[in-house]
Amino acid sequence: MSALSANSEASGATLARHRVRDAVQQLILSGEFQPGRRLVQQELAQRFGVAQSVVRESLLELQFCGLVEAVDNLGMFVSELDVRTLLAAYEIREMFEGLAARLCCERASRADLRELADLANRTYDLARQGKPEAMSESDRQFHFRMVQASQNPLLARLTEGYRLLGLFVRANRPPRQVRDDHFGIVAAIEANRPDEAERLARRHVEDARKAIERQVAEGTFVPQWVGTADEPPPKPKPKTPREQKTAKKGKAR
Repeated sequence: MSALSANSEASGATLARHRVRDAVQQLILSGEFQPGRRLVQQELAQRFGVAQSVVRESLLELQFCGLVEAVDNLGMFVSELDVRTLLAAYEIREMFEGLAARLCCERASRADLRELADLANRTYDLARQGKPEAMSESDRQFHFRMVQASQNPLLARLTEGYRLLGLFVRANRPPRQVRDDHFGIVAAIEANRPDEAERLARRHVEDARKAIERQVAEGTFVPQWVGTADEPPPKPKPKTPREQKTAKKGKAR
């Protein structure tokens, strides 16, 4: 096999893995796959038209993100909603997003700053319109784009796990406070004040964590998977010729 052919096949397997990972992720977040459900690799392979090895690798990625858990001798299951895990993720998020804000002072472009400001405004407007799911999605996009603007690919990779865990928590603070926090972070980045940008970003996440802790203490916190407002669970996509070849090889093994 030539090097070009090997690279092409590896690329096809990666695309298939990402496609299955994203589809299963959305099925979990939408609620179609409920916590505690067993994820049978053979069934998922048939559903998405890929080899079981592709499904196995996809589930391992979701396990890293906290959406899936392995149970000895029983297989993979959709993770139960766990407040302790969520709060632990917020502790990590506080550190990582503080670093992202600091790096943005050096690396974020004017276009990045405009997009962050637009997302801050959009989040506030959606809250005023009484659209909590869309507001939560816009809020998550603000934080996601800030990490991207830091231009640190490893940081972006590390934040993926807690970002997904945050998908079962809606915004739980006054919209005006969230908006003011967002604009404060953007202003500090634009003014190239890394210490202030990091402090504000960390405080913003810390306040969210404390709000959840208060709700837990009061017995009013009820986590549930929250998908985006406008995205239904994806339907399985038809296999590409490259994926068909990968699936046949997996079955042959």
